[in-house]
Amino acid sequence: MLLNFEFLDYIIVKHTSGDLIIHITNEEAQILASTDIKRRGTKSSTAQYILQVMQPATIGSLAQEAGFRVAYGAPLYSNKELCGSVIVHGAKDAAFRQGELIRVSIESALDYALYSQNREQPADPIASIARLLLQDKPDTGKLLSMMNSQELDPSLLRTVICISLKFHQTSYFNINLNLGYQSSIERLRAEAVTRLKTGRYLNSQDMVYLYNENTIAIIKSFIPASDHTRVYPALDNICQDLEKTLNEFSAFSFGIAYGNLSYGIAELNKSLNEALGIISIGQRARPNERRFVLEHILFDNVCHYLYPQIISKIIEPAIAKLAKKDGSIPEELISCAEDFVDNCMSFSKTSNNHLIHRNTISTRLEKIKSLTGLDPANNFRDAFIVKMLATYIRQHDLWKP
Repeated sequence: MLLNFEFLDYIIVKHTSGDLIIHITNEEAQILASTDIKRRGTKSSTAQYILQVMQPATIGSLAQEAGFRVAYGAPLYSNKELCGSVIVHGAKDAAFRQGELIRVSIESALDYALYSQNREQPADPIASIARLLLQDKPDTGKLLSMMNSQELDPSLLRTVICISLKFHQTSYFNINLNLGYQSSIERLRAEAVTRLKTGRYLNSQDMVYLYNENTIAIIKSFIPASDHTRVYPALDNICQDLEKTLNEFSAFSFGIAYGNLSYGIAELNKSLNEALGIISIGQRARPNERRFVLEHILFDNVCHYLYPQIISKIIEPAIAKLAKKDGSIPEELISCAEDFVDNCMSFSKTSNNHLIHRNTISTRLEKIKSLTGLDPANNFRDAFIVKMLATYIRQHDLWKP
């Protein structure tokens, strides 16, 4: 449930220590978060072994000294189900100590989230159905029975709209005086859910569910259709309407996005995670926005999921060629080239839109070509690489050494 980008990135940052390399994977050994950004999205052979034996293990020669670098791995469990692993490379004692600390932190958070859900939503059958629908491997037999009893059609086309909440603790409440902060937060969450349920685009087949204390999940249904092109504009309108409702609350900021459409009831967890991923990427790329539409952050999304080989073979060598002696990246060159690509490789449009003289644009593009060999003015592939290069530098804040 909490194995999402934002939570795992927080765990990685909190527990990074010294020269340790830390990976957190899912149950398929795919790395979800890592101190080595290039490894994100790849599979860990150490994790595959740990998940196969389903018990902690240290991989390395026992005859070596305690300071010898080893790989320590431990499986992660949620509600007695295997859900991933923690892998730490480093000195033997440090790897074991940090690996166990991370494992306990994640499992404790998962256990608390499960406890909170079971405590807060025991009597609401719709909430129970929503909770099961959003599980990674839902019990379809149980779900069908529960949905039929509530007259919910399991054959509809569905997607998950996610709303991530961030409460303004210092501006809305006096925390130092402890004036009912937690109870007020719970009241506001309940009020937000109530207002969202009355949205004009929601119907009796839709579900609004408090997924966790900072996330509201709306399971939106549509009549099955072979042509999805009309559904996505409808979803954009729905999210725009939901945004207006949420803007009425001054006590929190939020991000909203939706995941992919899915037939049936077995794939909604993927839609949930996709929506959460879009919000996470969108909040970094466009921090002043609240509603994240995929096409508006398309390149940021593509860049986030680039294959490690593309990064190692194309992006990083180009960055190395661009870097100055002090390690900084010439922002004026990259920004100019990105503006040029964004304006359809048109010198006139770039000059008019960004008040840059045509000769300045041409000079900067020639400079990039001389340094990297990339020629966005005459090669679409190079234009795409330049866009990915600028996005990658921005995502990883590489302007300064």
